[in-house]
Amino acid sequence: MAENNVVLVEILELPGVSGGCSCGSKPCTPEVAAMFQQQVEGLRGALEEAYPGRTGVSYVNLKENQEERESEIGQLLVTKKYPGPLVVINGEPKFAGSIQVKKIVKEVGAILG
Repeated sequence: MAENNVVLVEILELPGVSGGCSCGSKPCTPEVAAMFQQQVEGLRGALEEAYPGRTGVSYVNLKENQEERESEIGQLLVTKKYPGPLVVINGEPKFAGSIQVKKIVKEVGAILG
């Protein structure tokens, strides 16, 4: 893979429907939502530290993004085929149910070669 390619990591979540905010069966309180955002930021930091300038991380709330919600990947959460959050790397669903930073960093490393 070329040096200038960037690996895109998306965290898809459907709060209140797929378990919400990586908190299992707990309701999505502001505290839980803040904790979830900290996990996303932690992932962003870990990837940037491991692969400076070669990764991008975005969070997609499917309740607020109709287009993503209706996409093939979004439907994996809507139909409860996978528990949220769903980690999508370069357009491919890779991990579901939690944000596992070490596994995601390793997977991105394999893609970057």
